[in-house]
Amino acid sequence: MKMTQITLTACAALLASGVALAEPKEFKKADANADGMVDAAEYANSGAEKPMAELDKDKNGSLSKKEYDALLEEECD
Repeated sequence: MKMTQITLTACAALLASGVALAEPKEFKKADANADGMVDAAEYANSGAEKPMAELDKDKNGSLSKKEYDALLEEECD
């Protein structure tokens, strides 16, 4: 009984904090090193679930603001 209560409390805390349902960060926050591009490591920490390769239209291994903003537009639809 106590273990179930602890588990439910932990799950509720995660959901309330937004960890489980995190939305992607805005471009400025995702671009941690402020170089004007979101690289693979930054993208991995952005909260996005869509594979980066699907957004990287020019296939250069990073996302421009325009490419990254496409993700945010999809999330809003």
